[in-house]
Amino acid sequence: MIVLSAALLTFKIEVERIANILELDDFKIKEAIENGKTTLISPKFFNKGVYRVRNAGSSRLENIAVNIIKIAAVTYEGLIKELGEGCVDKHLWKDVPDGEPIFFYSIRLEKDFVK
Repeated sequence: MIVLSAALLTFKIEVERIANILELDDFKIKEAIENGKTTLISPKFFNKGVYRVRNAGSSRLENIAVNIIKIAAVTYEGLIKELGEGCVDKHLWKDVPDGEPIFFYSIRLEKDFVK
């Protein structure tokens, strides 16, 4: 059994030291700051974990970090079968090769590990 000391549990790092970067648009950044959470749909796969945020519009690194806490994936064909063609936005799959999945992420603003 591993026992963690209280010092480890209160450790926080500076946001500038986070190497993983996730690009979000202005709306998603504002939503994460105001609500503490947001979602993302992307053809790219990202692992769960903490990411520093880059503003997709300005390419500027923001002074916040987010944590990807849940990931789901679905193919266009699978979604059509489940929901029907009229309910699926084909535009979401424009950068995704046929038969490949698109990823849905649940993201929360990271405050526990970042100063």
